[in-house]
This record gives sequence, structure tokens and C-alpha cells, in this order.
Amino acid sequence: APARGPLPGQQRVHGFLGKGLVNTFLGRDGPKGTLTSPEFAIERRYVNFLIGGGAHEGETCMDLLVDGKVVRTAAGRDNEELRWSTWDVGDLKGRKARIRIVDDHSGGWGHINVDHIVQSDKARAKPGGDVAERRRREEAEREALAERIGELGFDEIVFAVRQDGKDGHWYANFSNWSSNPKRYLYSDGGRLCRLDIKTGEAKTVLDAPAGGVRDPQVHYDGKKILFSYREPGRHFYHLHEINTDGTGLRRITDGPYDDIEPAYLPDGGIVFCSSRCHRMVNCWHVRVAVIYRCDADGSNMRPLSCNIEQDNTPWVLPDGRVIYQRWEYIDRSQVRFHHLWTMNPDGTGQMVYFGNMHGSTLYMDAKPIPGTKKVVASFSPG
Repeated sequence: APARGPLPGQQRVHGFLGKGLVNTFLGRDGPKGTLTSPEFAIERRYVNFLIGGGAHEGETCMDLLVDGKVVRTAAGRDNEELRWSTWDVGDLKGRKARIRIVDDHSGGWGHINVDHIVQSDKARAKPGGDVAERRRREEAEREALAERIGELGFDEIVFAVRQDGKDGHWYANFSNWSSNPKRYLYSDGGRLCRLDIKTGEAKTVLDAPAGGVRDPQVHYDGKKILFSYREPGRHFYHLHEINTDGTGLRRITDGPYDDIEPAYLPDGGIVFCSSRCHRMVNCWHVRVAVIYRCDADGSNMRPLSCNIEQDNTPWVLPDGRVIYQRWEYIDRSQVRFHHLWTMNPDGTGQMVYFGNMHGSTLYMDAKPIPGTKKVVASFSPG
């Protein structure tokens, strides 16, 4: 039977017409399945429909099938509001087709909302979702990228595959709740990978189906990768290093703490964030991590920050300073000051880099743009 609106545990669902809609949040985001229509004839130029929910292409989506193949597709926008989408099916007029609604994702936003699928002579939104056209566009983009690869100076990217978080706060992604020690803020399953940007082939450097992998950085010599790794059966993330071919895995830090977001320092040391400060977020249930540094073997560890709230994503600038996100909290709004600061590699000279006079968006993951005085950063709700 159609859902009548939001299901138990779901945010407000709106934008649908009438009294019901397809809503796959039944049982929350875990369950998977498909819903396929009887065969019908395409008789008009456009198919208009309302869609919301998860934005996972191919996993939380609605497909148009002709001869059993996907010829049009659409996904949600990680939002419970259903909005109009349109397929231009003029080239398929007279063909037999089916509609298939897909929920094949069990993580965050692992559901799809659909309503009011109608053939029409008028488009309700800018037409999209043409699978063949998208493939042609992607191929053209790959060819254009291939022409530029020689200018980039590298041909591989290292990245981590992680599970979706269990808490809506940007900083709540390690350890457990203070009020419920069994409520962990991570899920098992992760990989450290290398992507060949010439071929698109991804190779697994380290597979951790029962652990976690995050925050990789390639050494200046291009031969080693520094990252944070939660080993199978353990609750804490620690700094590890591995050769780019997957050999030589070694643990650098240990103990009942989380060590995350590391970066190599030019002097051979490592700067990172750690919960060794024994602090909790003043307005939430989770631990604080601030900036520490250690030698390459994990020795000579010491804090560089005495912040009462989170520091995040330290990275080395061309002049040797460390840029990072600092959550300013004392005598300020608890939610509006999460901006970029810098310090020297020994913790001295801490000062504002950008944004601290204007309460607004969270700035993090700042990286210098080579050959300029600019940085690129991720902006997120605070």
C-alpha cells in the first residue's frame, strides 16, 4: 500500500500530491528492494514525476526500462522534499516500457520517494536522465581529461572508502557517545585505494571489511601513505603507514585514543588530531580531538593545541605553517565559528587565517593551490 507521508523515524516528507506516495523508508534505511510497473506504451513526449530521498545514482533511483535496458534514470537529492523531474522520451514514442523504482542502498539516505508519474506533452522541469547522452558526455570528459593528464604531473589518486556516519554532526565520526558507551559513531567496512586517472581503474591497497580506513596522505617521496586505521576488532583509530603497493603496513600510534587526520611535516614529523586531550564536546555527547604532533615512529608525542573544542584537518602550507580548522567556543556562539587558523609546526604563532570575524559556515579540509597564495576548502553546515 502507498505510504501516507513520513514513516517511523523519518524526517518530514512533503511535495507529494494527494494522499499517498512510494516511500521506501519502511524499516528505515536498511532494507532494499525494487518495484516494477506493468508494461505500458510511451505515447507522449515527456514523462513528468515527483522524486525525493537519496541521491545515490543507480541505487536510490527511478529507471525507465525499454527492452530490459535502462534508458532514463533519476535519483533524489538527499532531501525528503519531492520535486518535479522530467524525461524527454520523444525518441522512444511508440515503444513499450516499464518503470522500475530501486532501493539498493542501506546507508545514509538509503531510500527513495516517488509520486505522480505522468506522461505529458509539456515538461514540468528541465529534461534529464538520458543514460546514453550521459555516457557520451562522460566519455567526452574522459577524453578531455586524458589530454590534460600529461600537464598534471601525476597519474594516480589515493583515496579512502568509508561508511556513512551515524551522527549528523560533522565532528562526530569517531569513538562513542559519553552517555552511551555502546553507541559507536562509525561502522565497519573500509578500503584504502589507488585510482589510475588515465584508465579509471581503482586498486585496493588495504581492505578492511571489519575495520575502518580514513584520512590518507601520500608522502613527499610518493612511496608511502599515511592514514588513520581502525584495525578489525578494535574501537580506536590509530596512525598507520603503508607502502603504495600495499606492503609494509605498520602502526605508528596506539592506546585508548583516536588519532585521525594526519599529515606529514617537512621535518619528518607528523601532525594529526587526537582525543588524547580527554575532553568532551560541551554541547553534545562525543569526544574532542585537538592537534598533536609526533616523530615518524610515534615517539616524542605532544599537543600543539589546548583548544576546548575540535581542531580538524591540519595540512602544511608552502611556507611551512600548518593550516587547520579551529572551533572557537569561549564567549562566542557555540555553532557559528568553525574557521581556518594557522600555526607553526611547533605549535607557536597560532592565528586566524580566514573567517573568524564573521560567524557562518564551517571551513575545513583546506589545501594550498600550487603556484598561488590561495587555498581550497570544504564548506559545510556547522
